[in-house]
Amino acid sequence: MVKLSFWKEGRILVDPCCGSGTIPIEAALIGRNIAPGLSRKFISEDWDNIPESIWKEERKSAFEAIRHDADIQIFASDIDPRAIAAAEDNAMEAGVDDCISFGVMDISRFKMPDKKGVVVITNPPYGERIGEEKEIQKIYGAFKNLALDDPTWSFFVITADQNFEKLVFAKPADRRRKLYNGRIETCYYQFHGQK
Repeated sequence: MVKLSFWKEGRILVDPCCGSGTIPIEAALIGRNIAPGLSRKFISEDWDNIPESIWKEERKSAFEAIRHDADIQIFASDIDPRAIAAAEDNAMEAGVDDCISFGVMDISRFKMPDKKGVVVITNPPYGERIGEEKEIQKIYGAFKNLALDDPTWSFFVITADQNFEKLVFAKPADRRRKLYNGRIETCYYQFHGQK
């Protein structure tokens, strides 16, 4: 989802429904150029046809490619304090806790940073697995307010709700991509902000 968005190092990223932190952590890893699985062991490391020296060399190159000085500004929040505690632990485990600001917050109380061109990437509850209809409508209302607040902000939202773009933005998305969240068919709606 991050790679399909406009987000890049130097731009602010916001996830107001971050859950355990998957999207902000992935973005921080991408922004810092941290190779996927860098700190884990792979079964192929035990294969006889790949010398151990190659693994050591490639792992060393990957560590040297990490950009510790990257300009990463990510704000992530969720209404559930347990989710935020898990997100903070996950970010620390991934080594990116210093570039993500986590907070317990209801999306309806979220205030936009006073910056242009911010990117919102999120996976809000959509009633298929969690979230009651009343909660979902509250979240949609908050998204509508955020979108009206600053037209330069871009929104990238994955949901199973086929009425999302009409209910929230009252216009078709600039781009749509069909994805699956487990076995649930979803759409990744992309609303591009003004330049």
